[in-house]
Amino acid sequence: MITSLFTGCVNNSTEEEQIEYNTDFSFNLLTGEKINVSRYAGKIVLVDFTGVNCPYCVPQMFVLENIYNNYRSDDLVILSIYVWMVLGETIQDINNLIDAYRCSSPCDVEDNFSNVQLRDAKEYYKKQDGLELNWIFGNDDSVGTLYDKYGKKGIPYLLILDKKGNIYYSKAGYTDYNSLTIKLDELIG
Repeated sequence: MITSLFTGCVNNSTEEEQIEYNTDFSFNLLTGEKINVSRYAGKIVLVDFTGVNCPYCVPQMFVLENIYNNYRSDDLVILSIYVWMVLGETIQDINNLIDAYRCSSPCDVEDNFSNVQLRDAKEYYKKQDGLELNWIFGNDDSVGTLYDKYGKKGIPYLLILDKKGNIYYSKAGYTDYNSLTIKLDELIG
């Protein structure tokens, strides 16, 4: 069953084509700019609600990197949104973790972020070099709006939105590469 996620009308690249949405949510880029998910109208959007200190979110990043590398297209957008801000995580924590993902082992940042067991995840995925992480990263607001709606269900929490903003797939907890590719292939089809 497909559930609608956006509201309003959003202009999608041409004045003639408008996509109607039912609900929308906003988040902050790590630079502080606030944006709405409806900005990506007309694209498939894979949203990863995550946290810095979430051990299951670490291997999920490796899966997302594989998705990003194997599904590069103008039709797919990946968003990783950190929702544990209300629980005390900070932008600096997020940036430190992203630095830890990007560096090659051994790495000082990785040593300082041993609580997320990044080395174990790299060994599991047999990846010696760091992750590129070229998709979009953001965070929840300080009152936990997205945490209340999605993060309390468990993280990582993934949503796949179709080009009209309908929720095509959602799952709390780690999701493997093959499960995600099946859902993406159904939409890209």
